[in-house]
Amino acid sequence: PRGDDPLIPVGTPRRPDTFYGLSKSFGEDLAQFYWDKYGMETVSVRIGSCFKEPRSVRMLSVWMSPEDGARLFHAALTAEDVGHTVVYGSSANTRLWWDLTTARALGYEPQDDSEPFAEKLIAEHGDLDPENVAHAYLGGHFVSEPPIWPY
Repeated sequence: PRGDDPLIPVGTPRRPDTFYGLSKSFGEDLAQFYWDKYGMETVSVRIGSCFKEPRSVRMLSVWMSPEDGARLFHAALTAEDVGHTVVYGSSANTRLWWDLTTARALGYEPQDDSEPFAEKLIAEHGDLDPENVAHAYLGGHFVSEPPIWPY
């Protein structure tokens, strides 16, 4: 999302662009299967990044602090009647791309924001370039051809 664009909802169709992404999609489908067939409740967490500090300008949008990670996993492990729920794992970032509605429904209340790191990261790396596919798409560096390694 840019500017006034809506946040990306969890129900947005997945489009895996690597075997890693395909394995993550398979894991969510497997969890859904176990809920549908055997009633095993699960929460699938889509984590953008979880570090003490964001390491790139892009991470300002998808970063989750370790403290918020603990809050999210506590909520996921203690919520009742989750069935199979998919959530985005992110802090309450000013530049957030993801809709955290399903995570909040579990009782998750993120308290951190990546914005205090923005000025330093933008000074070091420049702002996001919408012409760069690694910046313009949710898949980040994984959607470039060839993939940008290491990120």
